[in-house]
Amino acid sequence: MKNALKLLIIMAILIPFLSGCKKDNETVSDLQIREIAWNYLDDQQKSTVIIDWKDAPVQLSAFDGIKAYAVVFNTAEDALLGPIIVYVSTSNRVVLGQAFRD
Repeated sequence: MKNALKLLIIMAILIPFLSGCKKDNETVSDLQIREIAWNYLDDQQKSTVIIDWKDAPVQLSAFDGIKAYAVVFNTAEDALLGPIIVYVSTSNRVVLGQAFRD
């Protein structure tokens, strides 16, 4: 009984640390993906972005059948053209291309 209580206490202490480490690694990875996508944009495109590029949503997606991250940059022209979406390969973190804007 005492061993079970000790085990529960240890698990209660370790779980937040372990899950926190995983989240930190994912955050760094998302930031790297955002930076790759941001650097792909030209100055004119960057000037229309209305959010901080570091806060752009990153989603798993596909581009021409290749697994990719889709990084969405909201712009002042979203109502007319839609957001800028840049696709970054999940395997080698190279920009695959952009989504067409209407």
